Amino acid sequence: MSSYKPTEEEKERFMSRAIELSDEGPSNGHGGPFGAVIVKGGKIIGEGYNRESIDCDPTAHGEMTAIRQASKNIKSCDLSGSEIYTSCEPCSMCTSAIWLCRLDRVYYGNRLSDTQDIMDLTPLVKDVATPIDQRSTPGEQIKSKSRQAKDVIIKWANNPNLNEYLLTKMKDEKAQ
Repeated sequence: MSSYKPTEEEKERFMSRAIELSDEGPSNGHGGPFGAVIVKGGKIIGEGYNRESIDCDPTAHGEMTAIRQASKNIKSCDLSGSEIYTSCEPCSMCTSAIWLCRLDRVYYGNRLSDTQDIMDLTPLVKDVATPIDQRSTPGEQIKSKSRQAKDVIIKWANNPNLNEYLLTKMKDEKAQ
């Protein structure tokens, strides 16, 4: 956790930039109305807006594009010590990415429930919480390949240099 604490003026400035970005996607025909900036020590290290239409990538949400840019800029997947300012409360996918890259805090403009009449994500949230074999896109385990797939993960886990930030994150979460 970073010791840096943004002032109210900085919070408003960074949120204003996220909201500006949220208008760029739809204005340019690139995607939906969501934008985000990633800040470390009072400086923007990544920013993005929805680009799912222009990139033909359903994962190109504002938060995701900002995380990708910030990670490239600092040459690390570990964004500890940074915070994200996003025009809207993050969806389940973006929340997962925020957790994985270890952002310290999320500042958001509006809640998902504020725009529920326009875009209701309640079914998505429920689907993600449902066991995989009961989801709207059901999953089926190929049991004959289970051990082989797990062995790759075990091999990876025994070489922490490959993804030390993720292993540390998982250990930190388990300890709490």
